[in-house]
Formats: sequence, C-alpha cells, structure tokens
Amino acid sequence: MVTVTEPSAGRRYRGLSAEERRVDQRERLTRAAINEFSCRGYHRTSVEDIVRSARTSRTAFYAFFDNREAAMYGALQASLHSLLAAVRKRMAEVDRDDSNLIEVGVTAYVEFLVTDPAAARILLLESIGTSPEVNEYRSHIRRRVSTVVRDIWAEYDPEAAASPHASAIAVGIFGFLLESMLHLVESGRLDEAPAHVPALVRAAERILAPAN
Repeated sequence: MVTVTEPSAGRRYRGLSAEERRVDQRERLTRAAINEFSCRGYHRTSVEDIVRSARTSRTAFYAFFDNREAAMYGALQASLHSLLAAVRKRMAEVDRDDSNLIEVGVTAYVEFLVTDPAAARILLLESIGTSPEVNEYRSHIRRRVSTVVRDIWAEYDPEAAASPHASAIAVGIFGFLLESMLHLVESGRLDEAPAHVPALVRAAERILAPAN
C-alpha cells in the first residue's frame, strides 16, 4: 500500500502558511523524483538523490512518501495529471466543429512529451515493473487516456464509441501511440517525435474516423 502522511499545520514561515509550505514541499519533491528517476533510473536513484535535488530534508521526504516506491508512484501520478491537463487544455481551446480533434489530441500528447522529456520517461519507461502498485497505476493510466480517446471518437462516431468493444479498442489506440513514443525514448530520439505526428494521426483516423 502506497500512503502519504501529511505534517501538522503550523505558523506562517517566509510568508507561507503551513498548507502552502506542504504544497510547495510536495511539488518540489515530486518534481525532483521525476527528474532523478528519469535521469538515473529507478533502481539507481536513492532517497538522498531526490532530497538533494528538491533542496529539502529526509524528514520532509518521509512526511509525504513512505519510501522510494511511493515517490515513483507520486512521480507517475503527477506526470499523468500534467499530460491529461495539457491535452484537455488544447482540446478546450479549439472549435470542436471546425477542427480535426484527432490531430489536436495527438499533437498535444506528443508536444507534452517533447516539452517535458523527464515526465515522458516516467510515463513511458522508468516506472515499468517498479512495484505492483505502480504497475496497477500504469493500468489506470491506460484507462484514463482511453477515456480521452473515446471522447474524441464520439465526436466522429458516437455509436461506435459507445459500443461494448469501444473501451478495448480505445486502449489499443493509446497502445500504439504509447509504443511509438516509447521507441523514440529508448533510442534517444524523442526530439524527432513531432515529425511522427502526421503518420500517427492518419493511423488513428483509420479507426476513429474512417469515413472522413
């Protein structure tokens, strides 16, 4: 079980309330975990590495995370939230009646990974096999992203997107988007990802919008 322990409230310090300090420490530690795990790999990253990168203490680390595994869980969770926020923000900015939503979604996904390569490595590579809880959260990621895929699909073919098979198909579509980016991450060529967007869009369109 991955758990987080919240420190008790206290007086203001350097203009920040106790809650604001908790948020700041948690964010710094989580970002440090993302950076360190992506750079060193999970098994070569220590709690000391994360604490040093976050410019905080082991006491602060253990106030939020039980252990290194919990820090990876937090890093993966934060990376997913950032990815989904980036995609949804881009989707909200366009005219849904006058846009290729498949292209918008795929472009936002790829741009996020290229813009934050450390988070990309956490999402696609470094979190694999670190613990049963992290593996389960990776399954959760597939389900969450497949929901976004189905939302886009429904804009083109509501009946197909609501079918009993739609969930599995949506997971499969995310699968080829994930694997194509994983290949680039593993080969150190993530910067080439934007050039792959047109081909990825065409592949997704053949399934989600074959009549368009």
